Amino acid sequence: MLYRNAIKPLKSWYSRKQRKPLLIRGARQVGKTTLVRMFSEMENIQLIEINCEKPWGFLPLIENLDPEAVIQAIEFEFNITIIPENSLIFFDEVQNTPSILKILRYFYEDFPEYRIITTGSLLEFVLDEPEFSVPVGRLELMYLGPFSFEEFLGAIGEQPALKVLNDYQLDENIDHHIHLKLTQLLRKYIAVGGMPEVIHAYVQHLSMVELERIKNSIIDTFKLDFHKYKKNTNPQLLSIIFDSLPTQIGGKLKYSNIDKSYKSNDIGKSLNLLCLAKIVSKVFNTGCNGVPLGAEKKDRFFKCFMLDIGLIHTQLKLNPFEISEADELNYINNGALAEQLIAQQLIAQHQYYMEPELYYWAREKKASSAEIDFVITNSKREIIPVEVKAGSTGSLRSLQIMVIEKSLRHAVRFNSMPPSIFHEKRSTLKGDSRFTLFSLPHYLAGQLQRLANTMQ
Repeated sequence: MLYRNAIKPLKSWYSRKQRKPLLIRGARQVGKTTLVRMFSEMENIQLIEINCEKPWGFLPLIENLDPEAVIQAIEFEFNITIIPENSLIFFDEVQNTPSILKILRYFYEDFPEYRIITTGSLLEFVLDEPEFSVPVGRLELMYLGPFSFEEFLGAIGEQPALKVLNDYQLDENIDHHIHLKLTQLLRKYIAVGGMPEVIHAYVQHLSMVELERIKNSIIDTFKLDFHKYKKNTNPQLLSIIFDSLPTQIGGKLKYSNIDKSYKSNDIGKSLNLLCLAKIVSKVFNTGCNGVPLGAEKKDRFFKCFMLDIGLIHTQLKLNPFEISEADELNYINNGALAEQLIAQQLIAQHQYYMEPELYYWAREKKASSAEIDFVITNSKREIIPVEVKAGSTGSLRSLQIMVIEKSLRHAVRFNSMPPSIFHEKRSTLKGDSRFTLFSLPHYLAGQLQRLANTMQ
């Protein structure tokens, strides 16, 4: 099994005395079920795995909201004795029996000694229906996405490269040969992507043709799932949006660019469902006048990024051989691929219990418009603009405008070059403005939050 960093918070949850039932949320096929199985095996825990797609005899009892009766029925049907101190009850695919979410409240209140985890595919579609809801305050949430670049390196046995990334500090240089090696590995990650099944196939040395077959199968599975939930959805429109978004990555989304035959309101509702299902992520425009960044979020202005960069390649029918050997990302999809890469790595750095949210900044003025790809904050509550360049060069005009306008001390640029630091000075009507520009290679995107917390 391929190791996931989420094992650590899972272990922490299991060992806590004050714990609530855990709901793992994430898109289909990101490895939620495998994560639970791996954890149980590593910790030598009795796993009672209940796939709710199967017709278990005890499932109707859940409607009665009697945890003790449910435990007794599970023990009878599985012919086991559940010892709370060394067991884990795992309800998988709970979208088929959403009443399980209701009974979790009573497990928490009356039988907290039982450790319970639930997961589901497109569970968010079900939770969006009025008759179902998460028991607020009685359930812990955990968010799982595709493999990050760092997790990918661990999976393919590139431990030395992983150590370089994890140990890197902002004032260090990276040897030219190491830089080339890390860049090459990043290209492999971009071509393969972060979906566990695809990475497993890559580790098994299957061909790129076989990897593309697997990715196509995952994409088809997403679309087939849309048809399972017709009550509040339009499966055809969901598929149209899903197919259209890879060509619009990095730009402010306009519904008219998706399909002019549908009303904007209908497109907006369907897009929100894809976001609920964690297949699409919105990056919102924010004013950046203070923290938290979400306080000035502009809901009507956003960009969209997809779940996984590897799946995007397959949707766009890009040649994986050319991608893995490309010198610069600006030759692929006009550089939007680089923004998808950075967005995916930024999302992976969020705390496991927080729903990921990303922001960008834009100023729309005649002859003075500017846009920054992403903005983050560090542990000192400083706002840091993040500009993404697909290749080795590119204008920094927007970055300079934002730094001066918002009086910022630090800025980050991602490009294909080795890391470097520039101390910039700009004269303005208010006086001289000084800031430090940290220029980082794309492969350090997964370390950005850690590095931003050390900026002086």
